[in-house]
Amino acid sequence: MKTVIIGAGFAGIAAAYGLKKDFLILEKEGRPGGLCRTDVVKGFVFDYTGHFLHLRKPETAAFVMKNSKTPLKKISRKAFIYSHGVYTDYPYQVNNYGLPGDIAAENLAGFLRAKTKGAPSKESFKKWIYTTLGEGIAKNFMLPYNEKLWKYPLEKLTLEWMGRFVPSPSVDEVMQGIMPKGKSGVGYNAFFFYPEAGGIESVVKGLYGGAAQGSRLKAQVKKIDMKNRMVFYDGGKESYKSLISTMPLPSLVRLTGDKKMIKLASDLKATSVYCLNIGFKSKKKFNRHWVYVPESKYPFYRIGFPSEVVPGNAPAGCASVFTEVSFRGRPPKGIDAKIIKGLIDMGIIKDRKDIIAAHPMILKDAYVIYDKDRAHALPVLTRELEKRGIYLAGRWGRWEYSSMEDAIIEGFEAAKKAISNY
Repeated sequence: MKTVIIGAGFAGIAAAYGLKKDFLILEKEGRPGGLCRTDVVKGFVFDYTGHFLHLRKPETAAFVMKNSKTPLKKISRKAFIYSHGVYTDYPYQVNNYGLPGDIAAENLAGFLRAKTKGAPSKESFKKWIYTTLGEGIAKNFMLPYNEKLWKYPLEKLTLEWMGRFVPSPSVDEVMQGIMPKGKSGVGYNAFFFYPEAGGIESVVKGLYGGAAQGSRLKAQVKKIDMKNRMVFYDGGKESYKSLISTMPLPSLVRLTGDKKMIKLASDLKATSVYCLNIGFKSKKKFNRHWVYVPESKYPFYRIGFPSEVVPGNAPAGCASVFTEVSFRGRPPKGIDAKIIKGLIDMGIIKDRKDIIAAHPMILKDAYVIYDKDRAHALPVLTRELEKRGIYLAGRWGRWEYSSMEDAIIEGFEAAKKAISNY
């Protein structure tokens, strides 16, 4: 076999399309998709938390539309922040209208002061927040929200992950955001694509059809012999000229048995997510797709409404909500009760008796932590693996913070590298 691909998520499938022939995909699960999966429970369609396709590049959009064979809706984002008992538009930085007057004034004054003090600090994410957005926005949103999300000291986070994910507004944008109409369309996800039926997994299933003949499910990789270029997996072994890995980078390195790389990879860190999906009786229209929740009295950092994205995601007379709670180690004890209490407090669920389905999910290593250890280890690991014909793709393969579209792009890029190694 010329190329073995580990993982049948977006990156692995895209790599297979890029290779066209002489590939074998090894997927440990019984179905493709990685964490881009969908469960249907009592008529409610639950993705593995909010999976919305942000297709920025025409070539990526064309690939998905042509090969997934799944009708996709283009949807304008309805994203909000819930704080101080009110909903304000996303991004918080440029939408202070609707906040209590003293909070909005504190945010604006702090932002303007930051602008007069020179260039933003690049020393850490925390210092960047203060020197770019000011102490008001830092205190009222950026610090509490990101502390809930990352569960890691913000002063140890570096800036490489931010890119398009954290808008850095101009003075004009912030000033416009204190007016009633606010500032719309800011950020990389002003619109998104989503299947008309079947959840996000329907897209994966469609794409997988073009690669299924060269794939094996329930084929977990057990060992990689880099010297002899051999992969051992449940049910067999396979030689390769090139290998494309989309599995978590620390796990891949452990399978090689290389002690130096294993030691280096042990410094890589990530934060996991506990997602509780809830289907409940409700005739109310929430008119929101997702909501960021910074305040510490709520256990979740974000919630979203699958039934608002596509009504068919919930049975008639019902609604659905996903909730996301970060953790490192193990999920917090008693978290379900705290989540439900928070949703009732926000007025989303009226009564516990209205709950029809509660479906938990765990997304291991959902958010890769960008710190000095990663900055040191990742280039070395990537270089050493590529010397041995192993190429990385996808969020976990490349150990990065990225989107589904990025995974597709990286799958094609990895295929080009694999071909050049023949």
